[in-house]
Amino acid sequence: MESFLLSAMAAIILILALLLLVGGRRLSPQHSQARGMEVTEWPAVALIVPVAGAAPDLAANLHSLLTQDYPDYQVIFCTKDQDDPATPVISALIPAYPQARLVLSGPAVSCGQKNHNLLAGLRLVRGAPEILAFCDSTHLAPAAWLKGMVASIVRGEVQIVSGYHQVLPQNQGLAAWGRAITVLFLYLTKPFARLNQPWGGATAMKRQLFEDLQVAALWSENVVDDVSLAARLQAKGLRVGLAAGVSLDTPMTQDTLSAWRDWLTRQWLYLKFCLPGTWLAMGLLFFLLAGLVLWAGIRCMAAPLGFATNLAYPGFLLGLTALAAALRNIHPRPPGLGVWLRGFYAAVFMAAWCHLRTWPRRELCWRGITYRVGWQGRVLGIKINT
Repeated sequence: MESFLLSAMAAIILILALLLLVGGRRLSPQHSQARGMEVTEWPAVALIVPVAGAAPDLAANLHSLLTQDYPDYQVIFCTKDQDDPATPVISALIPAYPQARLVLSGPAVSCGQKNHNLLAGLRLVRGAPEILAFCDSTHLAPAAWLKGMVASIVRGEVQIVSGYHQVLPQNQGLAAWGRAITVLFLYLTKPFARLNQPWGGATAMKRQLFEDLQVAALWSENVVDDVSLAARLQAKGLRVGLAAGVSLDTPMTQDTLSAWRDWLTRQWLYLKFCLPGTWLAMGLLFFLLAGLVLWAGIRCMAAPLGFATNLAYPGFLLGLTALAAALRNIHPRPPGLGVWLRGFYAAVFMAAWCHLRTWPRRELCWRGITYRVGWQGRVLGIKINT
């Protein structure tokens, strides 16, 4: 047993070190600038933005999407109905932007509401743009974001590309920084081709590929957009490119442990429904990591009481802490080291706990709607919570 634990600790340290070394280098500004954007002609793009609810920064986020440095693109915002708080915000904003429109999708009956909104937006696309792009409304986009998203597609390197985001907490709260570290960890996996998946918050693809894969039909009966698409791409043996250097910003003024828990539980559930093998493998990794941290901590605390302990245990905790500190250097606006380390270890245990919560679940709740979900994420029933 002791030898297994020592081997597992060494493996965890190596995996995290590799993730930091490769992922951190690929996401660095220097690497992105070295690639450049050698594009002279930009094709037409349709940007579909599903929106639900009106956070205080919604208008600023939408404005950043409407003022992209891109020569030929249309933006279609999609909400459920007039009662959605986002609808009047969008209606007040778009008259100044002729490339923007708003569609009211109505309630979903056979798929997730976000998917239903996306499909309504797609039906409103004008012409036949070469590229379809999809983006959430909860992030702030730099002016060159859309060019960065589609550049590798235009260069003919890939047919589909995914970006990502960085959470920027506005305070020192544990939940906000725990979520920021969770998101950063996921970001570091994206430079690895086998781990990179389309992310609904920032994905672009050739319209022809979208049609060939019959994505609209897939979304019309699925609970989630991006993970269901990832499963189809995996089945077809297609890889997703990474739009490095053009990440979105997600300012976070406040967060709670319960909100962070519910968000992360949903992310695990999407994997469980659509990519169960990935869900199981990643869950076991986090169970192992959390268990090793807990056991190493117990062994170190027992040492002053006269219990013998292997020096590998404090070495593991020191090594893990050093890697956590190195991870801090990748975040664009890191907090103090103490806040960061508390958030890091909280993220480890939160990931394991949220994965455990998904084991018995066959339903997913989101924005007042409960979806009963079957194999591969297919929606079997929808219930409006009152």
